[in-house]
Amino acid sequence: MMVPTQVMLVPMFIIMMNFGWIDSYLALIVPFMVTPFGVFLMRQQMMSFPTDLIESGRIDGCRELGIFFRIVLPTMKPACAALGIITFMQQWGNFIWPLVVVNSREMFTLPLLLSMMVQPGQTVQYGAVMSGAVIGLIPMLILFLFFQKHFVSGVFGGSVKG
Repeated sequence: MMVPTQVMLVPMFIIMMNFGWIDSYLALIVPFMVTPFGVFLMRQQMMSFPTDLIESGRIDGCRELGIFFRIVLPTMKPACAALGIITFMQQWGNFIWPLVVVNSREMFTLPLLLSMMVQPGQTVQYGAVMSGAVIGLIPMLILFLFFQKHFVSGVFGGSVKG
């Protein structure tokens, strides 16, 4: 978490080039599916999970994968939803990585398209830029409203012990 993302741009670009993922959705999505913050958040949630539930699953005859998928994962839904929303919000507004890995205009993300609307030496149409930014907020707002219940309970899930 202490290493800035900009330091990892060149190695990540080389990896994407070796995979043949340059100018594809895979290059935009896959590198940021697992982040240090996500690992830390999910670890903290797992550490606060009651071991009595796991032991009761073992007593009932459930195997380890069954315990994970039937007991642990359903109770971790709020944390997974919170992590999904946070990760989506971070990557939706990401500018530098799509600038490095995307070549064609059809693959440009919203921040890249908005930056193209501001050309040096020309007058800036602020109305068009602001309306584009508001339109870009709509998917994030819909995602947050759809998962709001899970997000709030996931953020405050470990705050009360008892």
